[in-house]
Amino acid sequence: MEAAPVGAINLALGELSYPMPQSLKNYAIEILRDGNPRYTSNAGLIELREIIANNHGCKAEQVCVCNGAEEAIFITLMSLINPGDTIAIPDPDYTAYPALGTILESQIKRLHFVDGFSKIDWEQWEATFKTGVKAVLLSAPSNPSGFCFTEQDATKFGDLCNHYGIIVIVDEIYTKLYFDQAPLSLQGYVQNLVRIGGLSKSHCLSGWRIGWVIAPQEIAPAMVKAKQYVSTCSNWLSQQLAIFALSSTGMAEAETIRLRLKQSNHYIKQELQAKLPSLFNACHIPQATPYIMLKTVNPDDLEVSTQLANAGLITVPGSAFGEASKGWLRLNIGVELPLLERSMAILTQIR
Repeated sequence: MEAAPVGAINLALGELSYPMPQSLKNYAIEILRDGNPRYTSNAGLIELREIIANNHGCKAEQVCVCNGAEEAIFITLMSLINPGDTIAIPDPDYTAYPALGTILESQIKRLHFVDGFSKIDWEQWEATFKTGVKAVLLSAPSNPSGFCFTEQDATKFGDLCNHYGIIVIVDEIYTKLYFDQAPLSLQGYVQNLVRIGGLSKSHCLSGWRIGWVIAPQEIAPAMVKAKQYVSTCSNWLSQQLAIFALSSTGMAEAETIRLRLKQSNHYIKQELQAKLPSLFNACHIPQATPYIMLKTVNPDDLEVSTQLANAGLITVPGSAFGEASKGWLRLNIGVELPLLERSMAILTQIR
């Protein structure tokens, strides 16, 4: 970002750049006008927790509302992980995961894929699980690769984790941002499952910091206690807005956002298939998430991203997400179509 000129196009953000839906803005104004913001219970407003529970087939007591999905991940790890415990994280995956594990003094082991980012290296995953892994932490759909579990993958993964008594913490923040088929949930496949969710991506509400954790009943109270000492409770106004966002009206807005992203995905797929820029020798366009990945001819992805930033296009070097994504760039296509067109023009002009 520092290398980019003023007015550069930023495709490095972890959020959609579409505007917040107007109906959600209007509702927020009304509840603030009529409401009286106070602390809520540590776990969040009961009405919101009941809606989340109904949507995920669990009980409200299993839900803790958080200030975004990242806080939900942190309090989950804080509640479950002791110093020296081992956490397994796919390579590549979201950059915060190993950082949070390190903060909590855990041991980090990475899980590998074969054939790019689409197939699990089952032999390596099981060999890693045998070493005493306490928890697997992953995003599904994955950031940055968009990896989604097939039914066969979920069955095998669940069998392995259940056999070795491993807790699975799955970040589902991108689950509503798919293009054709909704991603498979690990619910029902994994016995010790903790699910992370939120509205930042699906409803363009990243600035409202609203997320949640859904945990087995025997460990959910520990997460509520952790929440109490991390930030007391989530923002009152954000929780009230979340209730509306999860209503039929709010979910219709989310569907509009998904279809808008699908249009961007269709555009970029056509453009890259027709004329892959000379700077890259491969592209990876998944079936979910706002991200695509481009493999750079120059193996130094940081150098390439700096070159693009100088030209007015900000991207993320793949090396930020792990060893396997070195030599790739991650681009967020969840921006207005004119910006995507300008981005393609910059990509095709760089040599």
